[in-house]
Amino acid sequence: MAVSPDGSWLASGGGDGTVRIWDVATGQQRAILTGHSRGVSAVAVAPDGSCLASGGGDSTVRIWDVATGRTQALMRLDNIIHAATWLGTTTLALGGPAGLYLFDFLTGTTAAITGP
Repeated sequence: MAVSPDGSWLASGGGDGTVRIWDVATGQQRAILTGHSRGVSAVAVAPDGSCLASGGGDSTVRIWDVATGRTQALMRLDNIIHAATWLGTTTLALGGPAGLYLFDFLTGTTAAITGP
């Protein structure tokens, strides 16, 4: 689960491959984002709240536009994803059994740091 910077909404990943966006004040579901073929185990909201990253059992990472619910980017990794977080406004860190990945969307660089 991840909370928006202003605390007004949160995102959750589900075993059904969906990402759901919830209104914190009302508890109502705002949107269902579909596209993953397996369960979603990691979600992270960008610091400005404009986009959301999700990853999970299908070894893909999706970057979603929160306003439209559309996928902005899709990346395939070597293994499933267990964790995601934004480092500042342009770099996404992802972790799983294959190691740690850093994606810098400003420069277009990718770094993979494999396990032990």
